[in-house]
Amino acid sequence: MSKSKQTSDTGTGVTSLSSQPRPTKAARLKTLLRRPKGATQKQLEKSLGWQPHTVRAAISRLRKGGTEVLLDRSANRPVYRIDAQA
Repeated sequence: MSKSKQTSDTGTGVTSLSSQPRPTKAARLKTLLRRPKGATQKQLEKSLGWQPHTVRAAISRLRKGGTEVLLDRSANRPVYRIDAQA
């Protein structure tokens, strides 16, 4: 005699509350960098909830992917940004 596992399909699968997917953190990073004034390291850390080394690594990945990330060191604090025309 063999035992079989009984399963029931109740149709109560998990459904999404919104029809649009949540933006990825990489997409949020790009949005912050595309602001006219860009974003400082601290602003990115706070907005994304990341540690400093994670912010730097994500910017490095963007650059390796072909995105031109500019670094403006003329202000008191360095500001990262993506040129809006790019």
